[in-house]
This record gives sequence, structure tokens and C-alpha cells, in this order.
Amino acid sequence: MSDDTTTAGHEFAGLGEVVSLTSAPQQIADHILSGIAVGALPEGTLLPGERTLAADLQVSRSSVRAALLRLERLGVVERRRGRGGGTFVKTARPEALAPMAGRIDEFHAERRNLLDARAVFQNSLAATAARRRTEDELSELRELAEVYSQRAEAAAARTADAQFHFAIARAGHNPELVRMAIDLDTKINAGFRHDPFSAELFDHAVDDHAAIVEAIAAGDATEAGRLCEEHFRYTTIVTPH
Repeated sequence: MSDDTTTAGHEFAGLGEVVSLTSAPQQIADHILSGIAVGALPEGTLLPGERTLAADLQVSRSSVRAALLRLERLGVVERRRGRGGGTFVKTARPEALAPMAGRIDEFHAERRNLLDARAVFQNSLAATAARRRTEDELSELRELAEVYSQRAEAAAARTADAQFHFAIARAGHNPELVRMAIDLDTKINAGFRHDPFSAELFDHAVDDHAAIVEAIAAGDATEAGRLCEEHFRYTTIVTPH
């Protein structure tokens, strides 16, 4: 069992095991290295704190601390002290990533499958919300879509986007659907949100959210599902940055 019982401030708290509870710090380091290698964690990215990483990955803080130390020795991350400090991603030396070639291929394959599953599942969630949502839930979706439209910075936009889609899941009035949405999101974004972000993607998502809300408002399950699936598939073909 993890030695950290603190719940992370993650909008989708992890339910399923992302890293085995018996995993070595090297497995945690490999998870972070994979994200760096595929561009999900560009240079300058501030990694979540040890407590948050431990909770999201469901491991002990001591394992996270040891993993970050390994990455620091590889020159992949650097720790800065004081105000504005933390653990930041550096440009990885090619020799540091060379042993990761096989793992990176696995990461790509796993991620493609997870993103496909998410797109299919989000279709069903939006369709179900269109059939079952209440007026209060519709108002919440409108508000969250508006909040997202005002968050043109990567971290804030990713969080607002997750909150919007989580509200769609809740509008299906089935806690098992919500649990499945949480579990899938956790597998994709464990420890840090990977979803790509750019000004173009942001503008596209603002329009997508508005269209999804209107389809849900109209009770058009087929259209709501189609729009939501297309929204998620659009992000899978863009390189994260």
C-alpha cells in the first residue's frame, strides 16, 4: 500500500492502478521518460509535486523521490529551489533516451489504443447526457464551456476541458459511467495531462464545446455523440507541444 494517503488535487482522482504498487522507481522514471520522449512533456514543463505524482501513480512518495533523483542524474530534469521552484523537464540527451526506444514504441501503441477507446466512450457519454440531462446540468455545461473559452493557457485549458467532459459524464446519471470515465482518463493522463495544446486546437475546442452543448440541449443523442467523438479524435492526430 502507498505510504501517501493524501488525495491528489487532480480533477479525475485515480481509481485504477497506473503503476503497480510493487513497481521500482525505475518504472516510474520510465513512465516520465516516455512522456518526455514523445513530446508530451516539453522542455521547461513543471512536473507535479511528489505528493501529487505519488497519488496519481498510486505509489509511495519515496519511490517518486527516487525516480526523480534518477532522472536528475540523467540530466533529464532539474530541481530548482525557492519561490517558483520545483522539478522541471530539461532537454534530454540522446544517450539518456536511447535505452527507451522499445518502451517509447510501446507507449505510442498503448496511447493510440487508449485514445481510440476514449473517443468511442465519450461518444456514448455525450449521447447518454443528451437523453438524461437535467436543466441544471445543462446550465452547468454552458457555464463550463464558457469557462473553457476564457482559459487560453495550456494548463488551465486542459483542466477546464477535463471539467467540462467530466460534467457530461455526470449528466448520464450512472456512477459506473463516471467511474469508467475517471479510470480511462487516469490511464491516459497519469501524473500529468498529455493532451496537446495550441492556439488552433484551443479555438477548435471552443467551437466543439459549444456545438456539443447545443446538441445535448436539443436532446439529439446521435449528434451529441458524433460531435464529442470527433472532438476527441481531432486531438489524437496533433503532436503534443
